[in-house]
Amino acid sequence: MIIGQDTLSIIEALHDPVLLVSQRGKIVNANGVFFQNWELTESDLADAQLIDLYSNKVIKRGLFRLFIKALRGQRDASFTFPHRNPDKMVKNVLATACRAAFGDQEHVVFTFKEIPTQKVVIADDEGTSSWKAYFDLAYEPYVEFRPAEPISPFQESGDRASYLEIAGDSLQVNFANKAAAKFYKGEAGSLIGESFSSFFNDKIDAIRFLDMLAVVGQIKAETTVIACGKPAQVEMHCMVKFSESGAIDAIYCAQRDLTGRQRYEAIIGDSRIEMDFIFNQPFAGFAFLAPASPIERPQADNVDKILDTMLNEIVIMRVNQAMLDIYGTDRARFLLKSMKALFADPDIARQVLKELFVIRATSVERYAVSEEMIENLLERASTYQALFDSADRLCGVFVATSKHPLGYKPRHSNKTECVALRGNRTT
Repeated sequence: MIIGQDTLSIIEALHDPVLLVSQRGKIVNANGVFFQNWELTESDLADAQLIDLYSNKVIKRGLFRLFIKALRGQRDASFTFPHRNPDKMVKNVLATACRAAFGDQEHVVFTFKEIPTQKVVIADDEGTSSWKAYFDLAYEPYVEFRPAEPISPFQESGDRASYLEIAGDSLQVNFANKAAAKFYKGEAGSLIGESFSSFFNDKIDAIRFLDMLAVVGQIKAETTVIACGKPAQVEMHCMVKFSESGAIDAIYCAQRDLTGRQRYEAIIGDSRIEMDFIFNQPFAGFAFLAPASPIERPQADNVDKILDTMLNEIVIMRVNQAMLDIYGTDRARFLLKSMKALFADPDIARQVLKELFVIRATSVERYAVSEEMIENLLERASTYQALFDSADRLCGVFVATSKHPLGYKPRHSNKTECVALRGNRTT
């Protein structure tokens, strides 16, 4: 890159980053501020074209259009784009270009000026304080993201992924409840200032979430995040708040930890093949039940009412064909039903759940209707095994059911009650 010393002295004296481009689009030189802010060296720009400066197609096209306008003598032309500075902060940069003669040659001079940050003002009124206090008491992680500066609506269909990647770095945590801080950073951790993309194990997932949020305003999907330095599987539900112009003002994310489900899968088999083998064998019925979120151990006060609520929260997530045959139903009428669907008597269902919190395993039996008053006609017997996480919260229930179990001696023998569906008795 050869250029006169006088020209070099002029551009070096400027405080803003300056780039000199020939009329054929080749980068001729730049001042020291440019090399510092773009973290480049002269060798990086050797024989480089203007279109090589950015891989982002949107920015590349915007700078090239600005270059053409400058060649045509158009004044007051500019282009604004996001740029990561040496401090790894995403800032909006205003690029201007004009034709200038240096000696006997004409060049296009690009000047880049960082636009001062316009922080989003968030009113911390009484209502805002109230809902933040509410979320701070919640067991599940909740995080609010705000842009460091306004993010313009993205209209062009160019390199959308690159744009969304920059937006993911610009969105930062403005508020996080205690559950989120503990989940991601530990007891004394803080999430304030962390970027949206930094939460995900794979940046492609962050881009996928932002892409959907920009289109429909919300997304609910499973993904892998980094919690305390380790990957963790979660179900994340995010919603976006748009400004009147369509820019992203805020993103609100709540999530459910799926670690309990992973632990269950690890318990029943070291691989998916083993788990499928267990559930698909034809000799015994198997089912797995799980709550929407891990359930805390109930206290003594009003325990029956609390257990009734828990029974509705615990639903049948998976069941094999043998289980459906034993119960005489089909998959569509069985899956996602509450735990009560496994019992003829809700009182027995409540008692079984109570025992699961105490001894973690229990068994029940079901007597069939017999108009002939046949004593001890046992239709099926089931065993329940509760799964708990490290915080001693119920995260799943494994059920094994057998029809006409050989050698199983019924514990209830009452001829007068045999004609009714007596339902299950606990051990």
